[in-house]
Amino acid sequence: MNQKNIFVLLILISSLVLLGCTQPNTSPNVFTKVDGAICKENNKPIIRMFSTTTCPHCKWVGPTFDSVVEKYASEGKIVAYHWEWGFDDKGAIFGDDKLTAAFEGTVPSSEEAIFNQFSKKSEIPAFVIGCKYYRIGNQFEKQNDLNAERAEFVRIIEEVLKEN
Repeated sequence: MNQKNIFVLLILISSLVLLGCTQPNTSPNVFTKVDGAICKENNKPIIRMFSTTTCPHCKWVGPTFDSVVEKYASEGKIVAYHWEWGFDDKGAIFGDDKLTAAFEGTVPSSEEAIFNQFSKKSEIPAFVIGCKYYRIGNQFEKQNDLNAERAEFVRIIEEVLKEN
């Protein structure tokens, strides 16, 4: 990769990290359904959240998302990722899957492609459930209702499991 491409990539990722955080979703349709096959890994639907370390909306909903998907993953029903971008202490951009103990250091390009497919304006938090449903922003943050967020994650994951 040449120096110009690296610079452009750094600008794009910096914009995402600094400006991509979106206000809570206020539309009545919580998740949007799309046509196409369910994306799978090891024959299990892949459930994703994309966030940054600087997004307050991501921090609000992240632990709830993580607890829901960790339960389903531990039961062997899904594969789950919570990709988070941030800056290290030297100002370098990193990516990490919050659901693993290991520090990945980067978000794989295949995962960035999924993010770009579903979050056209690079807004976060972004949720991609089996590549069949997606949502940008939090639905119930204005009401400070994490129980409703939890119920919505469960509902949509169960929907994907039925379709699988």
